[in-house]
Amino acid sequence: MNDRYSDKSAAKLPRRLRADRTGKCMCFLPACIALVACLCLVCPACLHASDTLNFLDYQTALQKGKTAPRPLLVIFTTPWCYQCTELKRKISQNKDIISTLNERFLLVDVDISQNKKLKDDFRIYFTPTSLFLDSHGKPIMDVKGFIPMNRFRKLLRYVSEGFYKTTEFAAFEKR
Repeated sequence: MNDRYSDKSAAKLPRRLRADRTGKCMCFLPACIALVACLCLVCPACLHASDTLNFLDYQTALQKGKTAPRPLLVIFTTPWCYQCTELKRKISQNKDIISTLNERFLLVDVDISQNKKLKDDFRIYFTPTSLFLDSHGKPIMDVKGFIPMNRFRKLLRYVSEGFYKTTEFAAFEKR
């Protein structure tokens, strides 16, 4: 009998090198798991997946607002607006703002040159305009123009934690 195929010779090998009945090495599975874990950690697309804003269209955001009661943030912009571009760029550079927006708000980005109905419905004549709505679509407040990030954080907290129900923003901002 050939020693290479006997059970006695397999017992002499270290456990990680023993072959199962199909003849494959048992160390293959842990190596594959380790490789997948390394790729997930190193892959640039995987690293930035949580660093992007989750925008919805307006109707979808309203529907989700009814099932998961979160306020809506509708940002009205135009492609040629420098302040719009700067606002989006500054927001996308702040991971804490991105996570707050994705966790606590339903985001809608509206290009008013393409969506004139929403522009007219909310009487938007200036870009950028950041419009905060409750989960039923009723306006809470709007802010026109570029918003510095410190003030933007306060606005997010003011709306997401419900302070708008009891306090004016000017008083909240002075705290």
